[in-house]
Amino acid sequence: MHKGFLFVAMGILVAVAASASSMRAQTATVNEPYDPNVSYDCDRACLTGFIDQYLAALVAHDPSRLPLARDVKFTENDQVMKLGDGLWGTANGLGSYKIYAADPETGEVMFMGVVKENGASVILGLRLRIQTKKIMEIEQMVDRSTPGRVVHADALADNPDFNETLPPPDRRSRQNMIAIANVYYSAIEKNDGTMAVPFDKSCIRIENGNQTTSNPNLRPNAAPGALNVPAMSCEEQIKLGAWKEDTWLRDRRFVVDQDKGLVFVFSFWDHNAILRSWQLTDGRTRNASRPGPWTWESLALFSIKDGLIRRVEAIVNEVPYGMKPGW
Repeated sequence: MHKGFLFVAMGILVAVAASASSMRAQTATVNEPYDPNVSYDCDRACLTGFIDQYLAALVAHDPSRLPLARDVKFTENDQVMKLGDGLWGTANGLGSYKIYAADPETGEVMFMGVVKENGASVILGLRLRIQTKKIMEIEQMVDRSTPGRVVHADALADNPDFNETLPPPDRRSRQNMIAIANVYYSAIEKNDGTMAVPFDKSCIRIENGNQTTSNPNLRPNAAPGALNVPAMSCEEQIKLGAWKEDTWLRDRRFVVDQDKGLVFVFSFWDHNAILRSWQLTDGRTRNASRPGPWTWESLALFSIKDGLIRRVEAIVNEVPYGMKPGW
């Protein structure tokens, strides 16, 4: 056999094997006989019920309480773990802040809320994928305070924007909602102030429990006339081009709740630290915030009403530069 052909064939086999391995990593197996007397459908109430069941098992440190698929996959902060590790060993209570988003079409359900971890408050973002009423995928992001970094989990409060059920005529298509949320990321990545994002005038963004738009009190010691980005509105920040050092917003994944007008977005934000300063659209100069590269792992929840972004609440963790998602 010709060596060149052999190398090509081997390359194809390796690629096929890698692809199959990737598919196995993301596809669990429900290994049970079919029962014609059982309903395998899982509507909104069914999906959110899985969240409540999961949270109860979490604080009890007992994953055996859950109806799991044989090959269920579990990640925490995008690291593949054994189910029962991570927050499963430290969670000891639930807070009052809870947001649910259900997508019966894909069998996915999302949760964002406060959990007690050894008595401290942390923010939990959770995605479950359900198939034939078994949990196939578990993806959770935990936002913890660390020395020098405070997460204001206890400052979070339920907001009507996340709980309102829209009348059917006011609901938008799945793709339209994804497009609206996605352009937010594209505008930040381009960050020259020219890409329009459909913000409601009352738009507010919360990150790690901190209000980071329309909030002059976040930096109360800012000198008069100094650049104070958190004091600006959602739209003003985008138009200013304040985040030019955010070089690549990648691996965006979306979970949509059409009934409530909600979109959850998973993403990674890379900063290569090559750009050291840049001119804002108002003529002022902004300097880079760090000397070296870093990456943010993010889970953001968008409330979209009448085609406009009303509210964004996000979990943001710093991770090794260039880190890949666990999915």
